[in-house]
Amino acid sequence: MGTSASGKGRNSRSPLVPSHADATPDLPLPAPEGQRFRGFRTIFGRAVAGAAGATFRAALGRYAREATGGAAVGPRRFGPAYGSGGALIGLITDLQSGGTGEAVVGVDLSGLIGQPVGQAAEQIAGLLAPANADKDLIRIAIQEALAETLPDMAVFDPTTLTPDDIIALMVEFFSRVLFHDIINDAAEAWNKTDDPARTVQAENELLDLVRATVDRHLSPLLADGLGQMSREQIEVLERKALDDVWAEWSSYE
Repeated sequence: MGTSASGKGRNSRSPLVPSHADATPDLPLPAPEGQRFRGFRTIFGRAVAGAAGATFRAALGRYAREATGGAAVGPRRFGPAYGSGGALIGLITDLQSGGTGEAVVGVDLSGLIGQPVGQAAEQIAGLLAPANADKDLIRIAIQEALAETLPDMAVFDPTTLTPDDIIALMVEFFSRVLFHDIINDAAEAWNKTDDPARTVQAENELLDLVRATVDRHLSPLLADGLGQMSREQIEVLERKALDDVWAEWSSYE
């Protein structure tokens, strides 16, 4: 991936949940605590550098408890991702059943079938990304998720996808959303090593940890009757999964 953090990320004065991203905007938010990123970034930077005793697991504990405001607040930040995730499943299942995708995205996407996967992924990601500050985060996550879960597909053909394939796609999508958001919040702590090999190793360690947690909580929720769920029901399950992810991460020391 070659991920790097070029900016300073959010600071302690930033809202816990940006207004455009709040999945439950009618609920009040607590005031951000001072220096809420300090502990997370310190441990995260040491983990990136491979320092003895420093782990991404411990960094995620600080991220969930402190940097994002805890399990009752952190998952609220991903409202656009819940919407785009539900739309992605809706689009795939519509195309599977012979639809055009127009009911989901407003345009006929049946012409994507038979195109190279990379080209199809780029168009899908561009259409499903929201028109707000999370546009690039979600667009990149969709493209990466499709590339990761459909690597053996020569051309885009949703009719060949099984329910397990679609669940794997959703796990990868949310894993990538969280991975990139965590790195953004880590800011300069991500750049604590000058060793390219260690950077790649750190990327894999963090992504594997995030993916394992998302899989543990999201896959079982989508395993029964995915094809019969409405988009709204899917979005509720996505939020439930991230609530459980934050609860698990909050227990990490």
